[in-house]
Amino acid sequence: MHRCYVDSTFWNDSEMILPPASEHHLINVLRVSAGEMVELFDGKGRDAVARVAIEKGRRAVLKVEESSFVKPPLFSVSLIQALPKGTKMDLIVEKATELGVTKIYPMITERVVVRMNDSARKEERRERWQRITISAAEQSGVKWIPEVKPVMTIEEAVSAGRDSDVFIVGALASNARLLHGVLSEMRKKKSVTASLLIGPEGDLTPLELKMAIDAGAIPVSFGPNVFRVETAALFGLSVLIYELSNSTVFSG
Repeated sequence: MHRCYVDSTFWNDSEMILPPASEHHLINVLRVSAGEMVELFDGKGRDAVARVAIEKGRRAVLKVEESSFVKPPLFSVSLIQALPKGTKMDLIVEKATELGVTKIYPMITERVVVRMNDSARKEERRERWQRITISAAEQSGVKWIPEVKPVMTIEEAVSAGRDSDVFIVGALASNARLLHGVLSEMRKKKSVTASLLIGPEGDLTPLELKMAIDAGAIPVSFGPNVFRVETAALFGLSVLIYELSNSTVFSG
């Protein structure tokens, strides 16, 4: 059964008419025919199973046969990610969505190669990454789609991480702690929110790392190997989400 995203503004518990772009994807790309069943979700916990009908001026109408609501997990993990080169950010956003991250904060630091000084370009990228979260959620069955924040400075980013129960920054510095010890503290404190900050290729500058530490971030080593940016992000997220999901109870 095909799984399709429906923006909450178009959601209806009895029948739904998709916007033209979504309808085109369903009928012309996925080639779903009248009478077929599809699974719908709004990325905010609502799910439905609907039957496709062609009516109302040859528009596709989705007639809901059953619906449900899944509450968000009792924990949340945010990724604060310095923009990497090329299309790596696309991969990071996709996989972070599959893992169940709650928010994604794209960040520009001193050593970031990609520069976006134009606000329109920043918004274009943010919209692109948000579309990637939707596509990843359609494929993976994620019920809650992460929010992609506007591209921000490191000052804004560390401020966002400050309020988490645990704020971790991946670091190559000599004072970086072993991840195992930080996880042990998380268990004792029964942490339910976490933020992970990952720097760019070449790592954060010493001043940027100090800025993060001053905001409460714990510099953490992921082991003896030096990971690429995308590997560090996905490794860190996987560990944090696994740890938090085993120390809390999913609702819904």
